[in-house]
Amino acid sequence: MAEVTNKDIFEEFTRRIREDKLSDEELMEEYGGMPIYVPSFKLNGRNTKIIDDYVENKLSPKELATKYDLSLGRIYDILKEVREPSLF
Repeated sequence: MAEVTNKDIFEEFTRRIREDKLSDEELMEEYGGMPIYVPSFKLNGRNTKIIDDYVENKLSPKELATKYDLSLGRIYDILKEVREPSLF
């Protein structure tokens, strides 16, 4: 089973608002008292671009580290799921 991230929770929350058109009262019933984390667009957008550059543009982790001014270790963290897919 995949790990649920803050971004997953936020996407589910916003989907419920858009698609299910929940009223304020329904949202308060379901999510009331919960801290809702709004993920950084810069961080999530950047990670998506890094993954795309790796998969589609075939950039190496070292090239990605240079391009995005990140450590090689951070690049490997971002690419972990793409490089080492889970068997379960």
